[in-house]
Amino acid sequence: MATKEKEWISIPMTVDVPYRFAAGEYLTKTLTELRDNGRIYAVECPKCKRVQLPPRIVCAECHVKNERWVELALEGTLAGFTIMYLPLTDPTTGKPHEPPFVYGSVRLDGATSVMDHFVDVEPDREKVWVGMRCRVVLRPREERIGDLSDIRFFEPLPGQKKPQPSTH
Repeated sequence: MATKEKEWISIPMTVDVPYRFAAGEYLTKTLTELRDNGRIYAVECPKCKRVQLPPRIVCAECHVKNERWVELALEGTLAGFTIMYLPLTDPTTGKPHEPPFVYGSVRLDGATSVMDHFVDVEPDREKVWVGMRCRVVLRPREERIGDLSDIRFFEPLPGQKKPQPSTH
């Protein structure tokens, strides 16, 4: 005897859940320095020497307390990227970033970890590549609010050319 399956009805909806969280002592220091002085600080593990951004009180690898602050350069290397063809909602504004655009992971000079952010480059695989040198572009000082949106985007350093694949 066949059993009747239950019918489930799907109701599409958009849920808006505004949320605030405490940044904590270490991330607050990084965001305050970014907002007030346009500088980016990370922490260095005393054991393995990893320089971590966002800063962590305890090293993710060694599990020892990080207490040494390191100022990072505002330039770095694109370690990976994606060309986005779907809108991405900015978590700080709730507004969509309309595609296509480039979102990338940049390793700032002096850091071990990467920072993910928008890259202001044409979304074309011939115009963006892993290894591209980039720099931080900040909001004007009077517009900074103390979160990652104070970094508008990364922009490629001028005068670069995409390396051509070797033929051997």
